Amino acid sequence: MRINRFVITSLALLLLLSLPGWVSAQQQDAKIYLHFFGGLNRVLEYGCDCDYVQGENDFPVTPAHTTASVGMGLGYMLGKGFGLELDGRYHSNTDVLLTDPSDGDTVKIDTAKHYAITLNLLYQILKDSVRPYVLAGAGIDTLVDVQTQIYNTDMGYEFELREPDQKADFMFNLGGGVEFILGRTVGVRLDARYVNIPKTDDHDTIQSINATAGLTVRF
Repeated sequence: MRINRFVITSLALLLLLSLPGWVSAQQQDAKIYLHFFGGLNRVLEYGCDCDYVQGENDFPVTPAHTTASVGMGLGYMLGKGFGLELDGRYHSNTDVLLTDPSDGDTVKIDTAKHYAITLNLLYQILKDSVRPYVLAGAGIDTLVDVQTQIYNTDMGYEFELREPDQKADFMFNLGGGVEFILGRTVGVRLDARYVNIPKTDDHDTIQSINATAGLTVRF
């Protein structure tokens, strides 16, 4: 609920700041823009029952789950439809239910909050009032306030979820979307991205689909 209020308040503030652009009749299409957005991040199932090790990896599979996302991007259009965009987004936590493949025991854990910063190359396919685009980029995904936690399983066993040795991981994303131009300085943008965090010693490959919507303001 707190995240929803933050998103609504921020979108309203950006809309007010962009109102002068609606009545500007002489400003050319600006090269610099801010994009503020909110949405959902669908993390796909990862891990394998084949990695089960009693007492060490009792819950090897993390099921698919969805978290909220908010963030902001700063972009610069290079020309001929190409642009660079520095993107920062925060992903909230949620509960997931892990299952022991050997006996069916379960435990509910809290996933970690994390944020991601990426640098993306963007290409606008059209330059009309409706502007579809594609993008690709890479960056760093970092866990927030993560530490070792102790849980009790449904069968009454103690389960330790260890703090990972590495809290920041390399990541890359591919995606695209469409922007609807509402005025000379403001637009509404819908965006979807496939995100991949490659396998490390702490986790298997993590894949997700991040879908957002927000306002773009040009300067």
